[in-house]
Formats: sequence, C-alpha cells, structure tokens
Amino acid sequence: METAVTEIDREPPVTVLAIRGEVDAGAEGLERLSRLLDSLIDEDVRYLVVDLSGAEFLISRALGQLLTTAVRLRSRGGDMAIAGATGSVAASTLTTGVAAMVPILENVEAAAEALTIP
Repeated sequence: METAVTEIDREPPVTVLAIRGEVDAGAEGLERLSRLLDSLIDEDVRYLVVDLSGAEFLISRALGQLLTTAVRLRSRGGDMAIAGATGSVAASTLTTGVAAMVPILENVEAAAEALTIP
C-alpha cells in the first residue's frame, strides 16, 4: 500500500496530520514524513495531533521522528498527541516508548482536547 501523509486540518491553534498506509524507509515513507514534520515546525505550528487511524505500518524510525517532533514542539511551548493508533501501530508505540512520552487517544477530537494549550 502506498503511503499518504496528508495535512488535513490547520484550524488554529491545532493542526491535524493524518498518516495513511505504511511508512517505510523509502522516499515515500520516512523521508516524506520527516520533511513534512520539519516544515510544520518551521511554520511555527505549536499544537499537533497525528492521526494514525489509517496507518497500517510505521517503521520504528518513523515513531522516533514523531517523538522528536513532540520534544521540539514542547521546547517551543507547544504540545503533540497521537490519535487512532490500533493493531501493530499501537503495539509499536508501546514497544518503542512513544506511548510513555506522547498521549495516545482514541480519536482526533480526544487527542485535541488532551493537548496542553494555555
């Protein structure tokens, strides 16, 4: 399955980024995700929800990139949460330690509510 990384909602103050399919090590996977997350930081996005409800597979480096993004957002006074992770993707967030550092909630609405927004 092809990876589709799509920014779906930029309603301030929360940006929602949906990841669909598989994120592997190729140009359509990890590299694309990394570029998009970096561009969101560069654009001064502060509050990010990553919707993984359509993700079927993420390599551990992709989860590491999500964790790095959360740390970068928090260092700038922002926050990040993950929504909709299920199956092997949810299991990977546990084994990689991402779930201990970033809130993972059932859906986008719950994840947006969990963000720490002053």
